[in-house]
Amino acid sequence: MSAALEETVVAVVGLGPMGRGIARVFDAAGARVYVVDVSPEATAAQLNRARAEAAADGEAFARTTGAELPTAVRHADILVEATVEDMAVKRSLLSEVREFAGPELLVASNTSSLSIGEMGQAFGDPARVVGMHFFNPPTRMRLVELIVAAGTSAATAERARELAAALGKTVVTCADSPNFIVNRVCRPLYYEAQLLVTQGMEAGAVDAVASGALGHPMGPLTLLDFTGLQTHLGSSETALREFGDPRYRPIPLVRALVRAGMTGRAAGRGFYDYAREKPRAAVTRLLRAPGTAEHAVRVTPAGPGADRLAAILPGTALAKSGGLPVYRSGTPQDADVHAVRDLAAAGPIVIDSSDGRWTDALPPGAGWLHLHHPPAGGLFAEVVRDEVAGIGVPDFVGDLLDSLAAPSAEVLALPGLVADRLAHCMVNEASALVEERIAVPADIDLALRLGMNHPRGPFGQFEADGAAAVYASLVSMSELTGDPRYRPAQLLRRQAARR
Repeated sequence: MSAALEETVVAVVGLGPMGRGIARVFDAAGARVYVVDVSPEATAAQLNRARAEAAADGEAFARTTGAELPTAVRHADILVEATVEDMAVKRSLLSEVREFAGPELLVASNTSSLSIGEMGQAFGDPARVVGMHFFNPPTRMRLVELIVAAGTSAATAERARELAAALGKTVVTCADSPNFIVNRVCRPLYYEAQLLVTQGMEAGAVDAVASGALGHPMGPLTLLDFTGLQTHLGSSETALREFGDPRYRPIPLVRALVRAGMTGRAAGRGFYDYAREKPRAAVTRLLRAPGTAEHAVRVTPAGPGADRLAAILPGTALAKSGGLPVYRSGTPQDADVHAVRDLAAAGPIVIDSSDGRWTDALPPGAGWLHLHHPPAGGLFAEVVRDEVAGIGVPDFVGDLLDSLAAPSAEVLALPGLVADRLAHCMVNEASALVEERIAVPADIDLALRLGMNHPRGPFGQFEADGAAAVYASLVSMSELTGDPRYRPAQLLRRQAARR
């Protein structure tokens, strides 16, 4: 319980899962809470549900009562709006709230993507309206995105920040912009995962790589199924409408699934068919665990990325000469292609790259993979097998992975493969947020770590991979696909050019 909130009265309007959770957070912190839903009957039912949820978690929930809107607003110091993600509903509510609000009422919206500035206009006093985006479930998630609109006063923003701190939350600050920080930076994560399925990848393989190479606790397609594809589609349509940029256009496959009622786990079918195979089982099926190497393999790193490769391999796996050549390269230049052909003429060789141009340049009989050093340590490999492109997996690739104790998943020969495509597109989006002065890098990384439980934020990934590599990766994907989704932010271009 926070002493700072003992005399505070909070009105929470909208008692879906988020509203109930937010009410519980304020109640646990010592505030007196009024809750309001669409009718007195709905308010009573949802209040009882919140009490049952608190009891199930072993928590007290004794300072919260149901009320009608006029009573709740007249008594409140703070109002938290947690209604459905529909601007018309929010505008109507806030114009009604204005009739009963005292001169000091702070109005906070829990919207995950809609304009705080527009809500400020609906309330009639933009200076007192701010966004406080809690994450689900609010009782457990530490992060709150503080959204400051052009009309939000500095005093209101500071008051909201102090309020979140009194609740024990960690605050990141964001200018008013569609999708804010976490949902916007994750847009390309979801888009690219969906496109990979459209282009022939199994959902479980995409999720396996996201978890194995990037350390994501839940793959993006599993997460989309969990939250509901209809919710994601609505957010995508908002982003496209607000930005007018084709890189935010929804993926047709998702629209087709939603129209067919296949909206995810709750419907029994989304990217996964839950009657046939749940996500965890699919990921397990598509992961190759390393075994005992039939033929022990030592590696001789080669190519322009040889030093980076040597840095992630155990010393016992390295051989200055005479080992299996593993040629690490980004975008293959003519010199790389000639060098690889010469090495392939002498015996087995493995290309270590995510660049789609190797689809055309790979010598017959060569192996193709991309080795990663995940944040938790160890190694993980994407292994390219593509029947359409005529790319197989030679036996010596399996021996290599066994010798390195590296789990792996097979992927298609698509630009960026999976991990770099997901990660570098997120870095690009995060760079756009900085470029637009929406948020600062430290807050963006903190938001992704706390809001998504990612082990590193996009700028941590940027530091790990290097500016030049990230920029070259995006340029290659852009040129190979012709799709504006991969257009690099100018900030990234300037960072890559730094001398």
